[in-house]
Formats: sequence, structure tokens, C-alpha cells
Amino acid sequence: MWEKRSVGKTILNILVFLIIAVLAGGLYYAMQRVQANSAEHDKELSQLYEQQKQVQEEARQESALWVQAEYEKDMETVAKYMPGIVCWGDNTTAAAFGSLNYPYVLQTYINTYICDTYDFVSTLDTSAALPRMDWDQFKFSIPVVNMGAGKETTYTILGRAGAIPYVLGEDIVIPAECEPVKVYLLSEGGQIVNPLTGGDAGVNPVTIEGIEGTLTINSEDYSYGGMLHYTFTRATPGEETPAPKGTVVKTAATDLYKDYISVILIGIYGEFTNADDLVKQVRTLLSRQTNNPERFIVLGPYVANAYAYSSYQLDAVDTAMQQAFDNRYISIRKYLVGDGYIDAGLSPTHDDGYYTSQYIVPPTFKTGTDSIELNSIAHKLIGKLIFNRMQSLGYFDEISEELHLSEVTNRILKDNPGYFETVIQNILK
Repeated sequence: MWEKRSVGKTILNILVFLIIAVLAGGLYYAMQRVQANSAEHDKELSQLYEQQKQVQEEARQESALWVQAEYEKDMETVAKYMPGIVCWGDNTTAAAFGSLNYPYVLQTYINTYICDTYDFVSTLDTSAALPRMDWDQFKFSIPVVNMGAGKETTYTILGRAGAIPYVLGEDIVIPAECEPVKVYLLSEGGQIVNPLTGGDAGVNPVTIEGIEGTLTINSEDYSYGGMLHYTFTRATPGEETPAPKGTVVKTAATDLYKDYISVILIGIYGEFTNADDLVKQVRTLLSRQTNNPERFIVLGPYVANAYAYSSYQLDAVDTAMQQAFDNRYISIRKYLVGDGYIDAGLSPTHDDGYYTSQYIVPPTFKTGTDSIELNSIAHKLIGKLIFNRMQSLGYFDEISEELHLSEVTNRILKDNPGYFETVIQNILK
């Protein structure tokens, strides 16, 4: 009897153990399945997250590319219609070292009214998600290059520009080593030219017979017949090379700024035979402009000289220029004698009376009574006058429309009508 109970108890224990084992195994299996399902779910979530990240990154890249494309479209318009402005002239254009000059004033107006009002973000479709970008990089500029220098004649200026190139006045032999050789310069038409007397302004480096080097005034030799002496020094050693009389001396500026809008003031120091000759030379200088050839500004000489020795002669120059270039021509002399006073908020002084009666630029606008140099008042007026004339001729219309500049300008003026002039006055004071 006891043995039967013992056996039964053992069997019961075994059954309980088996049941527990089965339950434990089932629980373990269930836990494994849960873990497997959880891991599978986590994997799916991870894959979904990565897919979403990739989609977002692709969307950001597409947005960034779209933004860049829109900016480049704006810049294409700028490059096409107003890539820059180059001012050709003598020391009136250059002005004395450190003094205000009209190219700088023009640059100030263009920066203030055009470049600095460019708000690229506001031109974009804000209904689209914009990527995180450094918006400060989306700017543009319209450089105004001052190519004025010295008391230069028209042919000296045209030679710097490569419009009527300089040539050798005598045969030379360029040494094999980087040693200076004396050279004499003429304009291609035989006129005397004297570059470098008031700065480089696009002369160096020059190229003679394919050899690049530096042109320097030879201060050791005296000039004769108004012709200065120069030396040419090649940049790198090579072979000894003969260069006969008449060989072109190609200046650095010959191939520069050809797509820029030209502003031209020449003739103050000659050289021209009559008004029509000066017009012809201006046209020659303008012919180097390859982009927007009908867009330019020509300024008239404002003082009498050996080539226009009276107000009557200057009137003839003004008339010929006006007929040739129409509203793209500005008579500095007549402007300063007339509206210049009003625009400057000034009245003629007692000393100005005689000059204004003779249509001669009065002392108020010059650095001295007997000087032909214009002062800062005149340069401010001329720079603003050029900008206003360019605006009235529509030179900025295409970029203003493409870049939505008028909208920004109107918003600024609505809040502060005097904003732009205040900025400019603070810069030019």
C-alpha cells in the first residue's frame, strides 16, 4: 500500500514537472516570439526612419539646388545687363590721392539704391519649404572701376584702353635677361603719348612681341619734343628678341572690362583737332565695349584748352557730342554753371559771377580759382548725375525687375522716405 502511494506521488510529481516544463517552454517561446516581433518592428521603424531621413535630405538638397538656381538666374541677369562700369579719363576722373571722385560717388549710389536693396529671400516662393542656408552669401555687386590717371591726352587714354594702341617709336632689341631696354612710345597714328605720369591705370604689365614685362618712366633721360623716355623690362628670361618700330605695345587693360558699361571723360588735356575729331575718338573708345554697346555715358570737357580755347569752342564740342550721343551725353560745364548750384543747395558767390556769365566752371566747384581740378562738391554732383541719368535711360531696369528691387525700395521708402539719401550723405560726408 505504501509503495503504491509512493509510486503515485512520483508520477504526480513527474506530471507536475512536465506541466511546468511545458508551461515554461511555452512562456519562453512566447517571450522569444515577442522579442522577435519587437526586433522586427524596431527594424521596420528604423528602416522607415532612415527612409524618411533620406526623403527629407533629398528634399533639402532639391530645395537648396532650387534656391541656388534661382540665385544664379538673378546673377545671369546682372551679368548680362550690368556686370560693371568702367570710367575712362584723366586726373579729373582719378582725382587727387585720397580725394572724392565721381566714380566712387557713382559706386556709392549703385551700392545703396541697387546692390544693398537686394533681398534674395523675399524673391523666393515662401510657400515652399526653404532649407537652412547662409542667406548672407546671396549678395551681388556692380563694380565701378576708376581708370582715370594723370594729365593725359585723349590718345594716351585710348592707348591705355587698347582702343588705339601704343607702338614703339624706334627699333629695339629685347634682351634675353630681365634687363631694362629703352623704348619710345607713340600712338598708332603717330601722336605723342605719355602714360604713367599719374598712375598705372591699366598699363602694366605690357606685352611686346609676345613678351610680357613692365613699362617704367626712365627718369634718368630728359624728354624731347614732349616725348618721355621709358624702359621695358621683361618678366622672365628668354631669347633675345628684336622689336621693330611700329610694334604694338599691348597694355594690361586692352582685354579688361570690355563687357562693362563705359563712362568716358576725355579731352581736357587734348588732343583733338576739332569737335568732330573728339567725337570720333570717343566712338573709338566706345567700340571696345562688347556688351550692351548702346549703353554708355559720355561727359564733356569743362575747361578751355589749346584744342577748345574758348566757351564758343566748348559750345561746339557740346553740340557735336549732343548730336552724336543724344541723352547719353552730359555737359559738365553747363550743368555746373546752371543746375549744379540748385542741386548742391548753393548760390553763386561774388567771385563766381564772371565765370558763370561766360559759361565757365566757377571757383565754387574747383579746388582753386586758377585750378582746373574739380572739388568734392562737383564730384558728388557728377556722380549722382551719372546715376540718375543711367536710371532714366533704363540701364538698371532688367535687374530691378528680375531681382524685385522696386518692391524692396518701395517698402523702405514707405517707412523712411529719406533713408537712401541719409545713407549716402553719411558715406560721402
